[in-house]
Amino acid sequence: LGQSMYSFSTRATHGLSLVVFLLILLAAAASETTAQQKRTPVEPKRLAVDVVAVRGLGRLRGIILRQAADSVSIVVRRKWVEEAHPVFWKEYIEVEAKALEASRETLKRRIAQWRAEHDGDDGIVINELLDENEKLLGLDKPIDVSNFKYAIVTVEGDKKGRVYAQTEERHRLAGIGWSENIADVETLTATVLKRRIEKQKIDIPAYELTLGNEMPPMPDSDEEWEARKALVEFSLLSRLEYQGVGEAMIRRGDEADPLQALQGMLQGGGFSQIDQLGKDLGLPEFKDRRTKAQKNAWLTRIIRTAEKEGRRSFSVSRLTQGETVSVTTTLYFKALDSKWYPLKEFKSSQKLRDQTTEEVEQIMQDPQVARVVEMAKQFGAGGQGLLEKAMRSGVATKKALSKTTSELDEFVESYSYEIDFPPIER
Repeated sequence: LGQSMYSFSTRATHGLSLVVFLLILLAAAASETTAQQKRTPVEPKRLAVDVVAVRGLGRLRGIILRQAADSVSIVVRRKWVEEAHPVFWKEYIEVEAKALEASRETLKRRIAQWRAEHDGDDGIVINELLDENEKLLGLDKPIDVSNFKYAIVTVEGDKKGRVYAQTEERHRLAGIGWSENIADVETLTATVLKRRIEKQKIDIPAYELTLGNEMPPMPDSDEEWEARKALVEFSLLSRLEYQGVGEAMIRRGDEADPLQALQGMLQGGGFSQIDQLGKDLGLPEFKDRRTKAQKNAWLTRIIRTAEKEGRRSFSVSRLTQGETVSVTTTLYFKALDSKWYPLKEFKSSQKLRDQTTEEVEQIMQDPQVARVVEMAKQFGAGGQGLLEKAMRSGVATKKALSKTTSELDEFVESYSYEIDFPPIER
């Protein structure tokens, strides 16, 4: 019996040891796998989200809104932060509540001041926008962050560590992933995330992102607020727009005299006259011999008009001619110091040799263009080759101008709906 008991005990112990041994092996394997995962996480460059290292905390993952030398503001998914950094999140929401109350009062004050700046038809347009935004932002109700899906975390000073920012295309993927509630957006590679989005039959380029409606308003600085008002007013109110060559700047919408346009052509300027005719002409042989003060005189004149008409923004499209025609369209705004600065610039170029004969013939069919050409012939302004070159330059100018103005329109339109989003891009 004793022998039997001993034998049973030995077998039982041996069996138990084997189970324990296997468990130890599995635990070791799991530990090794976990260690490998910690040693080899997905590299930031492969992610769809931006990564901001925060000293004493770890990494925040989201989409960067603003970045400066000593600070960075990043949009993060609230649920992800709460799970990934619970201690930080508890502290953050307390600070957030106070900051939101302060920014709310600032925004109310700014709205009241903006309303007082306009009357008449302009006042009606601005007030309608502000009425809608007061409702959208819930400024007439107590602050409630429970409906917000995202938070904006600003990391400043020595807390800010290394930052890795993605491209706009990857930001779009991350934003769509968030909006469609795809799991693990913060840790998936951009390639995998894109496959998951496409699997849901989502048109990535056409997808309309509305993240701004699901995050607390991010207050602009005083300077940014002036820029935002300028963008909104340029988009919604009657515009002050100029275009030309060198010193010859004409306001869009002014009546064009074909003879004046011809003189501009022969002097190497005045392409805006032709724009009024529906076409843009100009001679590539333009030579600029004016002083610096003379070159800046056009801007002084436009600013004077803007001040007189109570506008805080205007656009200028300037042409540079040659074998390549270049158009630069710049949006200017009036800053806090009452001086005018460029806010955003758009550029486009077209080579004369790339313009087709068919396009040149088409521009020649315009009755008023034909009139200008006939006047040029009567005045003996160059031969047929020079006039054809001018026509080719006109085609190139029209294309380049159309591209820059379209980009400007798209840019300002994005600021036409909400007074707190998107962030000012400069």
